[in-house]
Amino acid sequence: MAERLKLGAVGCGGLPSGVLFPALALVNELDLVAVCDLNIDRANAAAQKWGAQNAYADYLEMYDKEDLDCVMVAAPPFVHHEAGIAAMERGLHLFTEKPPALNAADAKRFRDAARESGMKVLMGTVQRHCPANRMAKEIMSRESFGAPIVYEAHYICPGPGMRMDWGMKRDSDADMFRFFLLDHIIHHLDLTRFFMGEIEAVSVMRSRTAGEQYAAAINYRFASGAAGSQTIAMRSPDYHNRVLIVGDGPAWVETENWTKLRYSGGDIPLGRGGYADSRIVHWDGGITYSDGVVRPGYREELTAWARAVLTDGECGANLEDGYREMQLIDAIVESSETGREVAPPLD
Repeated sequence: MAERLKLGAVGCGGLPSGVLFPALALVNELDLVAVCDLNIDRANAAAQKWGAQNAYADYLEMYDKEDLDCVMVAAPPFVHHEAGIAAMERGLHLFTEKPPALNAADAKRFRDAARESGMKVLMGTVQRHCPANRMAKEIMSRESFGAPIVYEAHYICPGPGMRMDWGMKRDSDADMFRFFLLDHIIHHLDLTRFFMGEIEAVSVMRSRTAGEQYAAAINYRFASGAAGSQTIAMRSPDYHNRVLIVGDGPAWVETENWTKLRYSGGDIPLGRGGYADSRIVHWDGGITYSDGVVRPGYREELTAWARAVLTDGECGANLEDGYREMQLIDAIVESSETGREVAPPLD
């Protein structure tokens, strides 16, 4: 296989144009040769701006006419599994945006197709690829950190809102809450599993105040025996993400807003001779806009995927992760409606 992979892109809307195409331009292993969008004018504009040779309105036509190695699918979720399965059936490696589908049944079909195909598939839950979170994961692997014993997180963002091409009802409380989980919280479900391992059960309490709140407190029970919690809300003037993991080293590590990390542990040396050092290390990755890419993680996830294809390495998050996280979303919805702890199936 060539050192640069020939890539076709399905979807030229807001996320590809605003984030993924700029990130692709910085990944040496990928060469964008063709793009596709139902709106052919948008596809032509994207091809011209990002250097693709051809533009299409039908992804099957693009798959069959172009000499591709891999495909990136970033369109409405019902397109993800349809276009993704068609790509894998043609022997094309796949990057698919989250969520993998709109329901767990289609996510399972997508997962099963990936298993059968043997293609390298990465799902774009970007937060596990942010440098701050990768650093936190490395810190957790140290003997001095110990075993994780508790997890705490929050995710708040602007809203409410609705992407009208998802086939969901803007005036439905149930649809809006599920939309929030599918579009936003799936990132943090993936990050939670990345840090803490499998989630065995969830217990959810939603806020039931006047107006559109879409806020909830989620309790997690992990297979490791550890416990965790997360606050989510879609009524904030801006985005704010935070994760805290405590280890029995004793130690703790915290990440914030894609770019910041704080760490405290017994392996941090204190100053001598009058230095007033503390046991807390601070790291700040700087501004969130770098080299034309909004927020870290996008360039990193595409690079990880391309290198997995070229070296026969492992991809994460993959569609096994995606299916599990869709099951967790169903469990969160069920628990929020019944008030009971719900254990999603492990299949």
